[in-house]
Amino acid sequence: MKKTVLVVLGLAALALTSMTPVFADSVPIGGPHRPGHARPPIYLNLTPAAAVSYTPAQIRHAYGFDQVAATGAGQKIAIVDAYGNASIQNDLDMFCSRFGLSSTTVQILGNNTSSDASWAMETALDVEWAHVVAPGATIILSVAGSSSVADLLAAVDAAVNAGATVVSMSWGGPEFAGMSTYDSHFNTPNVTFTASSGDNGAGLEWPAVSPYVLGVGGTSLYLDASYNRTSETAWAGSGGGTSISYSQPAYQNGWQTSGRRGVPDASYLADPNTGVQIYDAVNGGWFVVGGTSAGAPQWAGLIALVNQLRAGVGAAPLGTANSTIYSLAQRSPATPYAVNSTYFYDVSQGNNGLYDAGPPYDFVTGLGSPLGGALVPALDPAPGPDFSISATPATQSFAPGSSGTASYTVTVTSLQGFAGTVNLSATVQPLVAGATVNPTSISLTSGSSGSSTLAVPIPGTAGAYTIIVTGQAGGITHTATLLLLVQQPITADFSLAVSPSSRNIKAGKYTSYSIAISCVGGFSDTVYVTVSGLPPGASYTKTQIGGGATTSAIAVMTAPGSAGSYTLTVTGSSNGVSGIRSHSANVSLVVR
Repeated sequence: MKKTVLVVLGLAALALTSMTPVFADSVPIGGPHRPGHARPPIYLNLTPAAAVSYTPAQIRHAYGFDQVAATGAGQKIAIVDAYGNASIQNDLDMFCSRFGLSSTTVQILGNNTSSDASWAMETALDVEWAHVVAPGATIILSVAGSSSVADLLAAVDAAVNAGATVVSMSWGGPEFAGMSTYDSHFNTPNVTFTASSGDNGAGLEWPAVSPYVLGVGGTSLYLDASYNRTSETAWAGSGGGTSISYSQPAYQNGWQTSGRRGVPDASYLADPNTGVQIYDAVNGGWFVVGGTSAGAPQWAGLIALVNQLRAGVGAAPLGTANSTIYSLAQRSPATPYAVNSTYFYDVSQGNNGLYDAGPPYDFVTGLGSPLGGALVPALDPAPGPDFSISATPATQSFAPGSSGTASYTVTVTSLQGFAGTVNLSATVQPLVAGATVNPTSISLTSGSSGSSTLAVPIPGTAGAYTIIVTGQAGGITHTATLLLLVQQPITADFSLAVSPSSRNIKAGKYTSYSIAISCVGGFSDTVYVTVSGLPPGASYTKTQIGGGATTSAIAVMTAPGSAGSYTLTVTGSSNGVSGIRSHSANVSLVVR
């Protein structure tokens, strides 16, 4: 596994608009709020080599979009930003090339010749990650001539007039007198509007506070080696709270009792320390970024997937989405309503400085984060007969020299009254001959399920083998993905070195250590790094390193009042084709 190395370039340009960092290893680059203007709530990670950052494949799997057949085909997503990004087409092409995606032609509305540093980075984030979620949709970049409210709303109107059925607005400003007079721009039939909730913690921003807009808060997301969510917690910078102007909309009745419009409505990855990768030529290349800016365009991509499914059954686009989404999220009639865990991951840890995340609805993450594999088809008003396919165990690991077969159970279940025969097949990559499914077809009646046995010969060569089981019935096709691991011979291993051997810093400051992984015997697994022996109240950035003599860094943040001498134990652990491996090294930290 290769580690993506990202270099932060172009900081001189961004420094012109950045503010004092709220978090030690990241900086907001949208500048301060100005009356009558909006700014983008985007955070730049200053230490990307030491941070967890995610690729399109990881995010698509984590939020379930790889389980959705729709791509957004036939739909138009509008990205509205001020000043734009003169190199946006090249940026998207470079981004897609790196991650193996098909690019698309960005349709430009307005004057896109500006190179404003912060808005250019925001534009790159919005366009690239809306495309990740809905790769088949048309992307419209509607460029406002300035960051003024008037110019941004004119760009919103231009996008709607160009046929957009969902509009992403990754920008905002504090609530202001008379803002409700602008709601007509968002109360548009058959058009959904998404907006970032802000990046300064507790507090509301317009336009996310409008009851006609889906406000998106922020989370910190952690995944395992298979891209599955291990945890998702509230990001401290997530904007949220209750409105000073809007009363509680009907769709929030039963969810909260403040009597005021609550924000956000839902959440998505935002923490720059678990951020996303973007390409932005205006600022110098590859970056790791976060902020609630990341969530609004990806929720817009989710809506585009929904609208494609709705178009397939002759239904109108979703339009103002909040009433539908809150209704779908309701698990039971008892109040306060509980969140339906089929459709949302109810974030229950963390806070934004004033409000805690917790069930069922909160003013940090709203209803929670989307489980796209179930939420997207559920927002289709008339899902037809269907079936699901699953297989267990998801992963099997075998020692070197093992023989025989690996056995898996494949289960097919009727959904929405499906009745018919599902034909099964399996492929293995890299190619392994002789995989069999028995029986090769399962006949279902409405509401029933059936199972089959998949047998795969254990390969003689060490490695990770991906098994794709396909179920097909008429025009319906679904797949389940499994993993078969054959471990390397026991000689495959790594060594870990940490430098320097000692650091000396003031309490309340942070420092970093370099980590070097050297591999022997063909070791190629990912090494996950942890630190113990920290001073009281200290924290560190989690990191992972791909095999192959790779280097990285880990940052340690100390707390005030933690003076003393400490021995830190840095441990690297892996559990993959080479088996379980763990090595440690000690370094000293003097806090004065």
